Amino acid sequence: MAFLMHMSLRKQDAGIFIGSVLWLLLSCSFSFAVESDINCLKSIKASLEDTLGYLNSSWDFSNNTEGFICNFLGVECWKPDESRVLNIKLSDLGLKGFFPQGVANCTSLTGLDLSSNQLNGPLPTNIDHIITFITSLDLSSNSFTGPIPIKLSNCGYLNVLKLDNNKFSGTIPPELGQLGRIKTFSVANNQLSGQVPNFNYASITADSLANNPGLCGKPLEVCRSAAKKSSIVKVLNSYNVGIAAAAGFGFGFPFSFCFFPSKSS
Repeated sequence: MAFLMHMSLRKQDAGIFIGSVLWLLLSCSFSFAVESDINCLKSIKASLEDTLGYLNSSWDFSNNTEGFICNFLGVECWKPDESRVLNIKLSDLGLKGFFPQGVANCTSLTGLDLSSNQLNGPLPTNIDHIITFITSLDLSSNSFTGPIPIKLSNCGYLNVLKLDNNKFSGTIPPELGQLGRIKTFSVANNQLSGQVPNFNYASITADSLANNPGLCGKPLEVCRSAAKKSSIVKVLNSYNVGIAAAAGFGFGFPFSFCFFPSKSS
């Protein structure tokens, strides 16, 4: 009897121990997430030039109360009293600088809007590691340059991708056409060229591609190379038909003498 009671107590102690460990792990994980999101915003603020003072006046990190960052300008949290950033909306704030790579520390972020600022330079080639779970990315009306990163195609949660009114050059990576959730895609008013990708899961309009002098393909004009290739194929087909007809005529002509001999005296 005493042995059974001893075993029961040991099981109870083990349960308490396991519960304590799980609570500790969850607490550490939550604390890390909170600290990570705070560092995310600190990094964004430090990397951008706040020409109009909006971030300097609103993003005050001296407050240590839970959820204090949720009151920052342009910051939306999953819960008002929980420092886990859901969306960052910093549109039209006169911000200058490069794309803020510190965004990667906002591990629960689903939306990033940096539109209508004065941001410049190329986008990071490893952008898929920075905005892994983002569903909406709006970088329109800035001065970003260089190619559109091919690794944006790895951001499989994207529903909205706005890159219009920048200075992007090169081609649109064809892999972007494979984004399975994309609904809005805009690259109008850039310096892009080449073939428009075949978007399998979205209806892309000509307006969203407009004013890129070298861009071609559906829904824009047919690319010259494709049109030229089509013309060559048509010519070759016509040539082959002509050869076949001529061969048929040449083959049939001798038989006319065999089966229909001429009437001679």
